Amino acid sequence: MAGIYIHIPFCSQFCTYCDFYSVKSGKRGDDFLSALLLESKERREFFRGINESPGTLYFGGGTPSLIDPLALGEIAASICQNHGHPAPDKLDEFTVEVNPDDATPIYLKNLYSSGVRRLSMGVQSFVDSHLRWMNRRHNANKAIEAFHNAREAGFSNISIDLIFGFELLTMDEWRYNLQTAVALNPEHISSYQLSIEPGTKLGREYAKGLYSPTEDDTSYLQYTRLQKSLEEAGFLQYEVSSFAKEGREAIHNSSYWERTPYLGLGPAAHSFDGLKRYGNRSTLSQYLKRYSPEGIEASKQPGYKECYITSEKLAEKDIFNETLMLSLRRVNGVEVERLSKLCPSENYQSFLKDLERLISLGDIEFINGKIKIPSGKLFQSDGIIRELFR
Repeated sequence: MAGIYIHIPFCSQFCTYCDFYSVKSGKRGDDFLSALLLESKERREFFRGINESPGTLYFGGGTPSLIDPLALGEIAASICQNHGHPAPDKLDEFTVEVNPDDATPIYLKNLYSSGVRRLSMGVQSFVDSHLRWMNRRHNANKAIEAFHNAREAGFSNISIDLIFGFELLTMDEWRYNLQTAVALNPEHISSYQLSIEPGTKLGREYAKGLYSPTEDDTSYLQYTRLQKSLEEAGFLQYEVSSFAKEGREAIHNSSYWERTPYLGLGPAAHSFDGLKRYGNRSTLSQYLKRYSPEGIEASKQPGYKECYITSEKLAEKDIFNETLMLSLRRVNGVEVERLSKLCPSENYQSFLKDLERLISLGDIEFINGKIKIPSGKLFQSDGIIRELFR
C-alpha cells in the first residue's frame, strides 16, 4: 500500500546519536508549513502517474510533536485532498512521532481529533541516566505518563522505541527497560542498536576516543534478550527491529520493505515511484525558497532546471540488491523465484552458489520456495545479506 511521509525538520534540542536532518525552528515554523502545503500541491500528480492510491500518512522528523496538533490536522487534510486520500481519520494508518515531553493530555486529545490514530513514541530508555546521556528532553516518569495520557486520549495503537547496544547500558538495565515496556502493553515496539554516525555529537566523541562502542557479543546478548522477552509477552517479530501484537504491524513502514511507491514531503524526505528514487535536499532554507510562491512561479518558466530534488533511476543490479536487503530483513523472507526474475542473468549462477553456501552454514533457511534468515541469526543480518549482493 502506497503512503506519504512528511518530514518535520525541527527539534528543540539534538540527541547525542541522531543524524536525521533537523534544525532549531526559530521563526521559520509558519513558513515551513506554508512551503509544505505548496510542495504537496505541486506534487499531487505523483501517485496518479503510477496508478497507486496512497493509504497511509506518517509524520516523522525531527520532532513532529513540536507542531500544533490542530495545525498538523489541517495539513494532513490538505495533503489527503491533494493526493486522493480519504479523510485523515479514514486512512488505513495515520501515524505521528511524538516526544514524551510533548504528550500532554490536551495535546494528545487535539491530535486524536485531527485524525491521528497511531503514535510512535520515542522513549528510548526508562533509565534517567541514559536519557540524560542521550540528551533527551523527557525522563522515565514522563515517558510512562505520556503513554497513559495517550491511552486516555483514545489511542489504541501505540508504538514505542527502545535503544540497545550503547556503552552505559548494563544487561540488568536492559531487562528493566524491556519489563517496563512490556508492562505498558503497547501494540508495537521498535528496537534499534545504537550506531555511531558521522556529524553527530556521539560521532565526534568517538573520533576523539571519548566513547567506546559496545562489544558485538554484548549487543548480541541484548538483542537475543529483546527477542526472548517480547516473544514471551506475545509480540511477533516481523522485521529485524520490529515487534508487534498480532495484526498490529506498521502498515506504512511495511510499504518501504515491500518496495511500494511512496511520496516524501519536506526537506531531506525521499520518494520512490517504483523505478526511480527522489530526494529532497537536506536544507530548510533551500526548501523554503523552492516552495515559495516565487519558487513555484520560477519552476514554470521555460528552461527551468530542478536543482532541489535529486533523482536516481535504479539499475537492474540495484533493484535486485535492494529487494534482497529489504526482504531478508523481514522474518517472512522472500521467494527465490522472485529473486530469479530480478537478478541480472550474468550474476544468477554466482548468486545461487553463494546462497547454497549460506544455507549449508545455517545462515539462510530455504523452506517452501522461500529463503529467510533464521531468528537466531537476525542480529548478523547485514553481513549475511551483503554476501548475496551482486
